[in-house]
Amino acid sequence: MVRILIVDDESDILVAFKKQLTRAGMDVLCASCASEAISMVKKENFDVAVLDIKLPDLDGIELLLRIKQIEPAIEIIMLTGFASIETAIRSLKQGAYDYLTKPCKIVELKKAILKAYEKKILREKNIVLEEQLNRIEVYDRFIGESKQMQRVRELISVAAPSNIPVLIQGETGTGKELTARAIHDRSQRAGNPFVAINSSALPETIFESELFGYKKGAFTGAGENKLGLLELANGGTLFADEVSDMGLNIQAKLLRVLETGTFVKLGDTKETKVDIRFVFATNRELRKEVEEGRFRKDLLYRVNAFVIYLPPLREKTGDIPSIVDYFLKKFTRGNDKKVLSEESMALLASYDWPGNVRELKNVLERAVLLSADRQEIITRDFPEGMLAPQPGIVKHENKESGRAKLELDRIEIEHVENVLRDLGGNKTKAAQLLGITRATLYKKIRKHVVTGEEDRTK
Repeated sequence: MVRILIVDDESDILVAFKKQLTRAGMDVLCASCASEAISMVKKENFDVAVLDIKLPDLDGIELLLRIKQIEPAIEIIMLTGFASIETAIRSLKQGAYDYLTKPCKIVELKKAILKAYEKKILREKNIVLEEQLNRIEVYDRFIGESKQMQRVRELISVAAPSNIPVLIQGETGTGKELTARAIHDRSQRAGNPFVAINSSALPETIFESELFGYKKGAFTGAGENKLGLLELANGGTLFADEVSDMGLNIQAKLLRVLETGTFVKLGDTKETKVDIRFVFATNRELRKEVEEGRFRKDLLYRVNAFVIYLPPLREKTGDIPSIVDYFLKKFTRGNDKKVLSEESMALLASYDWPGNVRELKNVLERAVLLSADRQEIITRDFPEGMLAPQPGIVKHENKESGRAKLELDRIEIEHVENVLRDLGGNKTKAAQLLGITRATLYKKIRKHVVTGEEDRTK
């Protein structure tokens, strides 16, 4: 049944419209002013709103904007006693579906309402279809037929239907958030929120207020109540990346959420109950973090109930051709598809990829741009650090491909140095290109004393 809100300051019109539309099988509510309409939209769900453009307390177009802010999905039809083309165009530009002049026939109004409702339903179906396609795409991005990737897909399928907490372990750039999204999308919670937070991205006090939320007046600057990410994720999945970086105080509060499903907002005395599926990720060994006093042992037992290990790219080099093909299709369109020369592919297979798939993606995107009109990507389209002769190559047998691998420290020295040189020393852009955090980049600079950067970091 179509749910309609009619807003008009003329009571006779409200009575007549409600009577006729109800007979037509519609659920109709009425308001005689803008403030009453706003209050009703906040409390009730409507498919279509019919607004008079002249109201006693607010302009009809301003009311249109207010309603769209509260509920963007509502379709709006404007009514006016003044046949103004300018006003009609203005209302349509602001998001109205249609525009009728008063007095309008009930047949015309019913027709406009049904068309507006059909548009709303079609848009909702498109949103559902898009979400379904996105879920398929997320899972399809687990590219490769190596035993490691087959195992990852198998574990995702096993973990997804349950509510058990999952811990994803892997180096930077291996696809930890992608894995978390795949678990969510294949679970019973797929239609509910997926909320991600990086535990290392914020100072502890800000992270705590973002995670748990707060009441007005909880601290200086808390001018109004704020929902935390736990509440926003209610019914869905919360993905906590770099969980090992959480402070011990927050770890204790998180443990309580895992055990009881409840928490207390900052500045509140009442418990808030939530139903959340937790997925955690880390690039560290949590047992070692426990031994060194940085991670709670009781939280570890909760967090690592089901572990998924994401292998680094250097352990599954046999998957590189498939991953390359995926990204080249993504970065090129139509008949402009690029291919790699044999030498280029061999170079990609021999590189150690400290930034893993994220770094490979960035290298390929850069190569596509540099190759310009050429169909074939050649080695000079890659960063200089990948091309330089590598003295001290360590040769060892790789279970996946048996290809020779380069020494990681030497690669880091050359690659980081060249990326920084290419970007004029811009460390933020260099970190993005390498697929690592800026803090990690500084550690590498200090570790290797990268040429030309030692003085700049002092």
